[in-house]
Amino acid sequence: MIGRGSPRSRHDRSVQSRSGRSLPRRARNVLLFAACTALTLTAVASYYGYSTSFVASDDGWRNSVSWRLRLLARKAGGQVPDLSWPELWEMANTRGGFGLENFVRNGVSLDGSLLSPHTTDEDVALGSRVFAEHCAECHGRPGPGRKAPALDQPGYSRGDSDLAIYKVLRNGIPAAGMAAPAITALERWQVVAYLRDLQTARTRRRQGSTPHVNVAARQLEMTAGTADEWPTHSGSVDGQRYSTLAEVTPANVSQLRLLWSRQFSGAGIESTPLVADGMMYITLPPSTVMALDVDSGVIVWTYSRSLPSDLSLCCGQVNRGAAILGDSLFLGTLDGHLVALNANTGELLWETMVADPRDGYTITGAPLVSGRSVVIGTAGAEYGIRGILDAYDPATGERQWRFNTIPGPDETGHETWENEAWRTGGGSTWVTGSYDPSLNLVYWGVGNPAPPFAGHVRPGDNLFTNSVVALHADSGRLAWHFQFTPHDEHDWDSAQTPILANVTIDGRARRVICWPNRNGFYYVLDRVTGGFVAGVPFIDLNWARGLDSGGRPVLVENGGPSAQGRLTKPGRNGAANWQNSAFDPDRGLVFVPATEGETVYTNTPAPRRGASGRYLGSAAMATTATHVVRALDATTGMKRWEYFPRYPEDVGYSGLLATRGGLVFGATGGFLFALESATGTERWTVPLGGETEAPPISFTRHGRQALAVVAGRTVFVFGL
Repeated sequence: MIGRGSPRSRHDRSVQSRSGRSLPRRARNVLLFAACTALTLTAVASYYGYSTSFVASDDGWRNSVSWRLRLLARKAGGQVPDLSWPELWEMANTRGGFGLENFVRNGVSLDGSLLSPHTTDEDVALGSRVFAEHCAECHGRPGPGRKAPALDQPGYSRGDSDLAIYKVLRNGIPAAGMAAPAITALERWQVVAYLRDLQTARTRRRQGSTPHVNVAARQLEMTAGTADEWPTHSGSVDGQRYSTLAEVTPANVSQLRLLWSRQFSGAGIESTPLVADGMMYITLPPSTVMALDVDSGVIVWTYSRSLPSDLSLCCGQVNRGAAILGDSLFLGTLDGHLVALNANTGELLWETMVADPRDGYTITGAPLVSGRSVVIGTAGAEYGIRGILDAYDPATGERQWRFNTIPGPDETGHETWENEAWRTGGGSTWVTGSYDPSLNLVYWGVGNPAPPFAGHVRPGDNLFTNSVVALHADSGRLAWHFQFTPHDEHDWDSAQTPILANVTIDGRARRVICWPNRNGFYYVLDRVTGGFVAGVPFIDLNWARGLDSGGRPVLVENGGPSAQGRLTKPGRNGAANWQNSAFDPDRGLVFVPATEGETVYTNTPAPRRGASGRYLGSAAMATTATHVVRALDATTGMKRWEYFPRYPEDVGYSGLLATRGGLVFGATGGFLFALESATGTERWTVPLGGETEAPPISFTRHGRQALAVVAGRTVFVFGL
C-alpha cells in the first residue's frame, strides 16, 4: 500500500521473486541483462516497423527504451516489490506503459502513477462477465454487497487505486477468507475497469441531476472552519489552517492509504483545493478551474480562460486557488480579471477587470469572501505597478471599494514617499488575507516596494509596503496598519496569510494576529488596534539588532545592498514566504515552514526598467537555503521544536496543516509528511513525486477523515 513500509535498500544482496524467495545477485544480474537486451531489441524492431506490442513514445524510441531500462533496474534493486518480473515486463510493453514512465521519470509513487489502459467499453463488458463468474456470489451483482463488502461505490478498505484493486484480485485476502480468483492478468485489469465503472455510476447519475453546492457565509466564518469540508483558502477566514478533525492521530497515521488520485496536464499546481457539498474544486495554471467528485476524482466540469500571450509574469504561470459563496465560485485570472462561475455547472455568471495586465498587473492568489464582498488582490510589483486591493459584489461583480496600497497625494501615508516614486511604488497584494466577522475587519499583507533593491530612489518608509493593513470590510477604509520592514531593500514583502488567534497573555484574553514575517521576525499584534505585542527572530538574521518597543527594527550599520554586494540573512526567499503557517489553538502553537538562508544583495546607482519591463534596481543572488518546520509559542515566539525534512535544500516545499488529532502535515522535496504536534516527531512520510508546493487540506469522505494534497500535476486523496 502507498505510504506503508519502505522500499528495499539498493544495497540489498538479493531481490524478491513473486513467490517471495530471493534471487542471488548473479541470477539477478543475468536476468536484468537478458531483460534489457530483449527490451532493446523489441524497441529497435518497433522503430523499424516490425510487429510487436511495444509502441515507442512521442519522444522517440530512445527515450522509451531509457525509462524502461531504468524501470527494470529499479525492479532489480528491489524497488518494485508489488509486481513480478513477468507482470512488469508485460505492462512496460503495453501501449502507454500503464503510466510507469511517470513512476520512473518523476518519482511519483507506483500506486499513484500506475493507470490501467484497459478501460474500453469492451474491457468493461468482459470484466463484468469475469466478475459475475468469480465475484458476484459474495459481493452481489452489480456489487451491492452480500457476504462480502459492497463494491459499487468508492472507499474500498484495501484502497481504490488501480494497483490496489489488481493486487487484491491477484493475491486474495486470506485473513478475510477471500481466495484469489483463477483468472489471467488481463482479466484482472478488465475487472478493475468494471469496478471503476461501478464506482463512477453514482457520479454519472449525480452529473445528470446536477450537483447542489451551496456554501453559506456562516460556514466560512466559523472558527477553525467546518470540520467536514474545506470551503475557503485557509479552511476558514481566520487564516489558521486548522482542522478540528481528530480521527487521524499519531498512533494510526501510518495506516493512511491512497483513496484516489487525479493527474492533470500542464505545469505544476500550487493551488489549495476547496471541498464543499461533495465536490472538490482545484485551480490549474494559468487560469483553469476543475470541479471533481470528492468520492472518486471524476471530473464534473471544467472552466478555462483564454489569455493573452504577452502577460508580464514575475514568477511563472501560477494560480493558488478560488473562493466560494452560495452556489458561486470566484476565480482570479492571470490577465487581471475576477470571474464568477456557477459552482454546480461551471457556467460563467459574470467577469470584471480588476486591473489592466498591460500595466503589469496579474492575479495569482485566491479571493477571500468577507461579509458581503469578494476581496481580491493583485501581483506585479516587479513591473512597477501601484498596488491595489478591491472588493466586489458577489452577485453582480460590481466593485464596492478599492484601497490603494501605495497612497496618492491626498491619502494617509503619502508623505512616506519622495521623488514621485509612489507612482510606480509596487506594493502587491498577491497572497490571500483573513477576516474577523466580529470586528468586520479585513486583514491583508502588502508586498515589497519597487524597485525592490534600490531604495535610494524612493526615500522614506514607503507605506504601505511590507505591512499588514486592517480595512473596514464594508467600505475599505483603513482602520490601522503595521509596517514590518520600513523602506525594504531586500524583497521581504509581507506575503503571508494573517493568522487570527485568541490567546491569553499575562492572564488576559487577547485577540491577536500571529505573523512569522519574511524578514525573519515573528510578530504578535493586537488585531483590534494594530498595537505591537511581541516580536522575536525565528531564524538566524544579521540585518537588524532587534525590535524597539513599538516593533520597528533596529538596523545594523550599512546593512543594505551595495554595488559590491552584501551578504545578508535571511535570503531573498525570506524566512517565510507565501507558503502558509498553521495555528493549533489547543496547544497554542504556530507551525512555520521556515527557511534558513543568506543572499548577496547588490544595487545599482541608476535603476531603469529592463527590456521586459521589470523594475528591480539590481539583483539578489541566493547562496544557501535550508527548509525547516518550526513550532513557536503563539504568544512569545519561543521555539518549541523543529523538524528538518528529507531534502531540506532549496526545493519545492508546501504550507502546513494542523489538526486536532495532534498532527501537522506538510510536504517538501516530493514527500508528504506527518509530524506529532507536541514534539515534531515524524510519524509518517510518503513519496509523491513532483514539486510539493501546495498545502494539504483535511475533510470528511463517507464520514471518515480524508487528506488531500497536490504534488506536481496530481492531486492525491488519502484516508484510513
